[in-house]
Formats: sequence, C-alpha cells, structure tokens
Amino acid sequence: MHPNAIPAESPGEEQSLFRHILDQTPDSVDPADRRAVLARQLRDRTGLDDAALDRLVRRFYGLARLDPDLGPIFDAQIVDWEAHFARMVDFWASVGLLAGRYHRNALAAHRAMELRPEHFERWLGLFDQALQEQVSAPARDHLLTIARRIAATLSSRLCPS
Repeated sequence: MHPNAIPAESPGEEQSLFRHILDQTPDSVDPADRRAVLARQLRDRTGLDDAALDRLVRRFYGLARLDPDLGPIFDAQIVDWEAHFARMVDFWASVGLLAGRYHRNALAAHRAMELRPEHFERWLGLFDQALQEQVSAPARDHLLTIARRIAATLSSRLCPS
C-alpha cells in the first residue's frame, strides 16, 4: 500500500480520499452544507485549488502535445488551447474538488476521436507524470484514482472490443 493511501474496509483495496472524507463527515452536518464541507476537506487534504489545477493541466498538455500518439489527436480536436485549459480546470475542480462547474458530457466530447485502449494507458502515464511534478502526494493519489476510473469508463465505452 502506498504510504499516503487510506486503508479500505476490504483487504487489498485502498479507499479513495473522497470516500474516506465522506465516511468521516459527521451526520450532524446540515445536508445543505455537506457539499461545501466535503469540498473544503478535499482542498485541505490535497492542497488543490484552481491555480494548482491550472499548472497541472498546462503541464499535462505540454507533455501530451509532444507525445507522438496523443499529440496529433489533441491538436486535431482543440482549436483554442486557452479555452480548453480553462474547461479542463473546471472539469478537474468538479470531479476532484466538487466545484460543480463542469457541465459537459465527457463521453460525447471524446466520441468523435478514434481512440484505442493504448491511448488511455498513455494518457494515464502522462497524467501521472504531470501529477508527480505538480501536486502533493495526497493530491496525486486522489486525482489519479479519479483519472483511472475515467479512463476505464471512456475506454470501455469508446473502444470496440
């Protein structure tokens, strides 16, 4: 188990940071305030904020655009890189910090691309490299857990068997 990992209930599995925080949040928290409380705890535990996510997103795409397989895919799809960076910060803030700012369909956004399972493996590798360079270990673990789930979902739905 990774030294920063949170033990899970069942042996052999690590519990996600989100699940750990959710499970540790007292039932006495007003339901109307619950999301804000969880978001604050996630920010406190990871050190993530919009500035950190912006650095992460820019570093990832800097790596991905140089990649011989991923670079041409991204360059063919993205016209306005600054707008894309802002959209991806909103995405990661929404899935990682409960910001609720991303309201697009990620599956539909990737459907037009001719993606293969190895593209998702490469994406995860480059994303992890950017995470290791840009964020704290708890933030890396948290976002990589989410990224793995996203990659598995997109790959299973977009890549024919």
